[in-house]
Amino acid sequence: MKAFYKTDLRKIAPQVRCPTLVLHAHEESLIPFNEGRAVAALIPGARFVPLNSRNHLVLSTEPAWQKVRDELDSFLPGTHEVQTESEELNLDQLTPRERQILDIVAQGVDNNGIAKQLGISEKTVRNHISTILDKLGVDSRLQAVVRAREAGLGRKSPS
Repeated sequence: MKAFYKTDLRKIAPQVRCPTLVLHAHEESLIPFNEGRAVAALIPGARFVPLNSRNHLVLSTEPAWQKVRDELDSFLPGTHEVQTESEELNLDQLTPRERQILDIVAQGVDNNGIAKQLGISEKTVRNHISTILDKLGVDSRLQAVVRAREAGLGRKSPS
């Protein structure tokens, strides 16, 4: 926590040169709302989106969740016109179950929600996701979501 509170982005934030979306909850208790707005103001061209939530991480059960999804849908590209072969998402290497799980992950559903939706254990979901990350050659769930969204997955609303 000390490192978290001592981190000062004021010097490096203006150096960001990629599209940036900053989402911040109005009533969050961890980081004051004005700090989120200030970070967005420091990043050239950043878009700041206020959220009606009390949580640092918006929960899928909150009304603000749909706004997060909509903002991410409009911010993230649906497809890249130029992709190298190594960047292309090869869904053929995934089993039908892994592809189904990746699609649900790309919808923003957590492991517990996936387990309930598919009638399997959370441990089984975790194992599938580990295998998916390995097959896709990515290091994180977020990278897998981005790649899946680029391939057109995750566009359905979670049930």
